Amino acid sequence: MATSGIILILISSLFHSFWNILTQTSANSQCFSALKGIWIIVIAIVYFSFNGLPLNIGSELFKWAFISGILHGFYILSLSRAYSTEDISYVYPIARSAPVFVPLFAWIFLGEQISLLTFLAVLAIILAIYIIHFDESVIKGLKNMFLAISHNDMRWTFITLFLVVSYSLVDKNAMDKYMFYFPETPFSNGVTFFFLEAVIGFTLCNIYIFKKIPREEIWKNWCLDWRKCFLAGVATTFSYGLICIVLQFEKLSAIVSLRQTSVLMVVYWGCWKLNEPYGRKRIIAGLLVILGVFLISIDEGVV
Repeated sequence: MATSGIILILISSLFHSFWNILTQTSANSQCFSALKGIWIIVIAIVYFSFNGLPLNIGSELFKWAFISGILHGFYILSLSRAYSTEDISYVYPIARSAPVFVPLFAWIFLGEQISLLTFLAVLAIILAIYIIHFDESVIKGLKNMFLAISHNDMRWTFITLFLVVSYSLVDKNAMDKYMFYFPETPFSNGVTFFFLEAVIGFTLCNIYIFKKIPREEIWKNWCLDWRKCFLAGVATTFSYGLICIVLQFEKLSAIVSLRQTSVLMVVYWGCWKLNEPYGRKRIIAGLLVILGVFLISIDEGVV
């Protein structure tokens, strides 16, 4: 992977952890996500006002943007629901375990071979998830982990993980097609695709949330958090806009893996800055996620 690609992904990770922290520390995470989406739609309108609407992309590319938008819309709802029920250093390491499962699903469904390093990475992530739910004894810890999968609150975290894997596969396919049709404009390709899927995703997401949440509650959260919503919107734009650019040049597994350095940032924040409990256990789990990311990065030739 080119050095420029690594730098862009690490910058993306920083922005990603930042908007996740803003979301989790908001008064109402679902309402915050919807209001953040309004700011992103405004930014998209400004961008298209200066650069023109992407009328030349054709139905095929728009189809992938639409599919991605739907997946991202469900991802926003699922992640905000998970944050409303659990601490950030519980939710984030599990929700961002995608780099392990992207090559794993390729092995299961596409018949691709899984290497020893990738297999070890899978074990590291499973162990991280186990440690988060470990409670005094091995048997009780295993019981906690399986209960978490069926628990109504933690179930949203695992649904979020599934959606991350899904939109990652869709977006990689879409950006490969963008690069095939428009090889000379990778920056425009990435930014245009991000804004298209973001407008679609947040529009669908906001229709649901604004029907669910009373107007008084929405206005109250706007008055309280509109500045944070704007910052989160800008951070989200940079976070995934950069990824859409890099997706045109690098392998998906390597990109998704390297981006998960944000896991450690969020776990440390949650344990130390927000005074969330069981800090040592969660930090160990976060480090194991990073180990899994590192092993896949070696396997992909990133490091």
